[in-house]
Amino acid sequence: MSKVIKLGRNGVGLRELEKCSVVPPEAILSGTADELGDVHFESQDVVIGTWQSTPYAEMLSYPNGVEYSVILSGKVAITNPDGSVETFGAGESYILPAGTEVRFEVIETMRKVYVLYTAPAAK
Repeated sequence: MSKVIKLGRNGVGLRELEKCSVVPPEAILSGTADELGDVHFESQDVVIGTWQSTPYAEMLSYPNGVEYSVILSGKVAITNPDGSVETFGAGESYILPAGTEVRFEVIETMRKVYVLYTAPAAK
């Protein structure tokens, strides 16, 4: 049975955020990613969820995927391949195109709702 999935302004859906570990420890450049999250919807090529982390930095890339995120609280700085830095806070959003590698740095404990689209592998 399908029905609308309601998310509150804090990104919480049917259940509270739980401790998770999305960031591989070997990817961390600085800080400690103490993470909370919940996946609200998942299909073959789309994942929608809420994720929160304490300050840390990593190199981030989705070789075959696109991420769209809306920041609910906190702050993140994303350094583009050309060295320019974009900072995002509550109410702002970003799109990380497939194959783009960025430095992703949570400056203040940040919570976001994300949509991750993973393109099917080429045949």
